[in-house]
Amino acid sequence: MRSTAPVRLQDTARARARLFLLLGAAALALAAAWLGNAGELVAKDSPGGGAGGPGGGGGGSERAAATTGKCVTCHKGIEEMHPWAKIGCADCHGGDPDATEKEKAHVAATKTIPNDERVLPANYDLPFLRFRNPTNLRVAAQTCGTCHKDQCEGFFKSLHCTTAGHLSDGFYENGLTKEKRSFFGVFPIADDRAVAPSAPGDPAAAAAAPTAPPTGALKSLAVLPAFLGASTNRDRIQTHFPDVPRKNCVRCHFWSQGLAVRGRLGMDGDYRAEGCAGCHVLYTDQGLSRSLDKTIKKFEPGHPLKHRMSSVVPTTTCVHCHYGDASIGLHFRGMAMLVPGQPAGPDVPGTTPMRLNGQFYMRDDKVTPPDVHYQKGMHCVDCHTGKDLMGDGGLYGAMEHGIEIECVSCHGTIKEETDLKTVRGRPLPHLTREDGKVVLRSKVDGKEHVVKQVKNVVDPKHPDYNARAAKAMTAAHDRLECYACHSGWNSNFFGFHFDRNESFNQLDLLTGERTPGRVNTLEKVFATFKQLYLGFNSEGMIAPYLTGFSTFCTVHDGKGRIIVDQRMPETAAGLSGMTMVHHQMHTVRPQARGCVECHRSSTTWGLGSPSFSLTRDFAFLGTSAGMTILAIDRKNPEKSIAAAIFPAPPALDVVLAVDPIQGHGQVAYLCCGTEGVVVADVSNPLFPRRLGKFKTVNARSGVLAGKHLLLADGTGGLKILDVSNPAKLALVRAVEMKDAHALSLSGLYAFVADGPGGLAIVDLADVAQARVVASASTSREKSELASDATHVATYFQYSRPTPDGKRTRAQNLALVADSRGGALIFDVTEPVRPLRLSTFLQNPNAERFVVKGLAVGSKFDLGSEGGKIPSEEHDYAWAVVEEKNKDDDPRGYLRIFRITDPRRPQGMGASMIQNELSAIAVLRTYNAPFLTYFALAVGPGTTEVIDVTKPGQPSRLAQVPGLAGAKGIAVESFCFDRTLDEDGKPLKDISHEGARYLTRDELVRILRVQLHTEESGPRK
Repeated sequence: MRSTAPVRLQDTARARARLFLLLGAAALALAAAWLGNAGELVAKDSPGGGAGGPGGGGGGSERAAATTGKCVTCHKGIEEMHPWAKIGCADCHGGDPDATEKEKAHVAATKTIPNDERVLPANYDLPFLRFRNPTNLRVAAQTCGTCHKDQCEGFFKSLHCTTAGHLSDGFYENGLTKEKRSFFGVFPIADDRAVAPSAPGDPAAAAAAPTAPPTGALKSLAVLPAFLGASTNRDRIQTHFPDVPRKNCVRCHFWSQGLAVRGRLGMDGDYRAEGCAGCHVLYTDQGLSRSLDKTIKKFEPGHPLKHRMSSVVPTTTCVHCHYGDASIGLHFRGMAMLVPGQPAGPDVPGTTPMRLNGQFYMRDDKVTPPDVHYQKGMHCVDCHTGKDLMGDGGLYGAMEHGIEIECVSCHGTIKEETDLKTVRGRPLPHLTREDGKVVLRSKVDGKEHVVKQVKNVVDPKHPDYNARAAKAMTAAHDRLECYACHSGWNSNFFGFHFDRNESFNQLDLLTGERTPGRVNTLEKVFATFKQLYLGFNSEGMIAPYLTGFSTFCTVHDGKGRIIVDQRMPETAAGLSGMTMVHHQMHTVRPQARGCVECHRSSTTWGLGSPSFSLTRDFAFLGTSAGMTILAIDRKNPEKSIAAAIFPAPPALDVVLAVDPIQGHGQVAYLCCGTEGVVVADVSNPLFPRRLGKFKTVNARSGVLAGKHLLLADGTGGLKILDVSNPAKLALVRAVEMKDAHALSLSGLYAFVADGPGGLAIVDLADVAQARVVASASTSREKSELASDATHVATYFQYSRPTPDGKRTRAQNLALVADSRGGALIFDVTEPVRPLRLSTFLQNPNAERFVVKGLAVGSKFDLGSEGGKIPSEEHDYAWAVVEEKNKDDDPRGYLRIFRITDPRRPQGMGASMIQNELSAIAVLRTYNAPFLTYFALAVGPGTTEVIDVTKPGQPSRLAQVPGLAGAKGIAVESFCFDRTLDEDGKPLKDISHEGARYLTRDELVRILRVQLHTEESGPRK
């Protein structure tokens, strides 16, 4: 979304402005060097090919003066706008070119033109709008369209014009429409050619077929529906969502010039025209004119660079729009939106030296290296065709239908070199074969780029051969988009949050009226730049997935009271609308990701991670009295209170099943030791209800995997129970163990803390035949003491780019607590070959030092304001430890370790608690605009709340009363990156028709591929 953050710039007084421009010359030069300021490209992309060509330099040509009447009497020095044909000023602008008085020569407005970003009606004072901007889409058919009819007709149907996908996806995700297609545009539009021929076999149909639009074309789009403020269902997200696009989204298209209206300060990087001029007339980032026309205000932002059209469009023009939402324009240049609260500025390393679009951005080669095409000097239009940008005559609702360029268009395939055409068969004139090489000549600056052919890269006899690439670029991968492996990074902001507050009014951009409800759509919860998610795109190819603009909702009424509280959307299909969508990240890097990031990570395919789970309303504690239900105060967790007690045998742990739409608890499985498993319905947490009981040997803890509960059952081993009917659990499989204490699930494997058996690894590909495939000792090295593994947590660590163009190593980690050996980290990337990497908690006197609980996950740490402490994404382990003093009095500690480098864990901070502890849960609570991390440490004598937002400075807040005797804990949460369960059942929807996540069989096949690469081998 476009940023509305106000920015204070130079004083508006004329003298101050002049001084600012003089003193700021060096700063502008820096900006040009940093981002390639549009002003520096004028000579190169002028229609004549340079300053000496038509329209280049000087005060306008003699031809222009001869065809524009008296206009140049006042507008002396004005540049020739359209040098390709003899067009006078009045031919485009209207007015009287022979008049000598301004009032007679110019077209007067008959209506007030508001100086804001609203979208004017399609028939609003057309003569004046034409005079002001002849390329305004309301009049373009009568101006530009007289010569460029096909281009105009196509552009009206293009996504650049309708923004149909952006406007419509949210309606599906929030359950307002039932079909996965676009229904809405900025203005209504129809396309009769979207109707397929009625009789494909007859000659008439065959003749019509070539002109029929491709797959995905629509018949029509309607205008966005109005917000129904008087609706009675005010507690539903569907009631409030329509206010979002009408007050924010509809300004991002060519019916409008967006936020940066003429004269509005502080919109650097946003200034552009509307209509055809939005691309074909260049603006500097500052929106200041350098025209020789003395009538143009040189100190008022919002003016084009010069009165001159460009036949080619540099990247600097594209990114005046493409910087929000999916962040294509940022990614391409090696930039990303800041994490909320992240320090940035000219003196902060890793961020941009100046504001654009009202904000600073990340710019760090360790995190956000630029796309290799940008790095080589290419521009957006060097890949994208005119049909991509201006439409091909079809009316589309998604980018995958409107784009004709793909990687293979230039690079070919493993079997064939490029045919120099788009995937729709249109020639690419700037792509040629010269001396046996494929050469791309830039449309913008004419620079030549040799384009490597995939066929040659995999050919051992060719100079371009790459052995590593040849192992991956095989027929087995022919359903992967090239950028599935070569997207070096992407920003994921899990949990976009829109807040609608009826205490304030805001402009409805389509009606032009201010109506109740200020909509804020810029709030973001979690941030990550290293995760990889994949699924099938609409073309049946595996492609990267990222969070688009799926939002959860909070609404305040006119008195500021919350009437909708962080509610998640639900589609008409009954799935979560907090979805992800396939995307071309525009972060292509030569160094591809490692094989294990696809073939050993279940997180990649949507089974979720521990890092992006948003805490909801309740926690469920196993206690000596059964289960206590804790109502969590998200703002002040230390004020949380016990809300209900469920009587049962003493519970060692609680396993919680949550609903996938909201993350609220549904069923609790109490692990009650020798009493077995007690099942409770907690859908109404204030009145829990007993459902049943299952007798086991020694139920200690468990984890849910789709319709199965995996139970650590002491000497009873690993029990696999079918929980399809929670009231009647059924045993599916019992895997023999020595003394199973706890377990963690990672893809097709369960990792069990098996007491004297150490770390046991169980293959779950076929749960009915589950078996131990490997084990590892967890005792202290060079010790004669036996293993006593009691806790385990797993975490997949993705690779990250490095400044030298390489990547760090991706690996699957298992963290294991041993009562004698401390806490250890194993590399379990190849589950049958676990390898001990390090020990991060160890005490010489094992009898006085015991790890009682583990949690793991990633976190983005905010640095210091001056940049001395960098803002970085790190991986962490949180552990609760019981230590005894010389008098055998137990004390509890929370200890935090950074495990970004799992071979060298770093101790960060610790918090002492007077009483012993038994378990830990990390709460991630969001109170706009802040995300806060709290540790809830429970024990027989206490339950403590510790703020761990700053890992190096944990702060003990308070003890929660009424929770004595706690042994285990489960917390309601919504996992943003969990899109399906272990059975392959979709949990989240996809707004694009044809796109889908993997099935269970596909998941098993991919995760069980035999790897013979260095990524999967043991570390030595």
